[in-house]
Amino acid sequence: MPGGTQLQSRPVQARPAEPAAPAPPRPRHDPPASRAPAPPPPPSLPPSRSRRLFLRAAFALGVIGGTATALLPVLRADPRTAGAPPAEAAGPPPEPAKEAELFDEMYGGRHIQGTDAGVLIDGRPLHVMRRADGSHLSVVNHYESFPTALATARAAVDDLDGAQLSLAGPAFH
Repeated sequence: MPGGTQLQSRPVQARPAEPAAPAPPRPRHDPPASRAPAPPPPPSLPPSRSRRLFLRAAFALGVIGGTATALLPVLRADPRTAGAPPAEAAGPPPEPAKEAELFDEMYGGRHIQGTDAGVLIDGRPLHVMRRADGSHLSVVNHYESFPTALATARAAVDDLDGAQLSLAGPAFH
């Protein structure tokens, strides 16, 4: 190779083995009884083990401290006032219960009758559900809300467009 280093191969020669050093001779007699044996050295933990113990202890203390901090308001609460809401959080007074809306009418050539609890179209049940906000929806208009059960029944008549409701009732889902 021009401009580069070339390696030359050389034969490898084995070195002669060195003789092993003889072991030191063992004493043949027991030590005198007057000397007391030396105390064993204190156990020392390897660095990885002491670090592991430290991290475990730190984690345990963190869990205990976090749990105590989270439970502190519960433990300090007065059990005599736990059930009563504060006066400022009470909000407006509850509305009186409404009477069930009763209706019986002809709409679009169909006989609609019922209450908020149940609706019949031409004598066949229409499954109507009341939502949390007070509006209603039915299996025919499942993705549209209406203010009353009557408005829900009228929308169902419009969407049925002459078809009859099934007598099997609502499907369970």
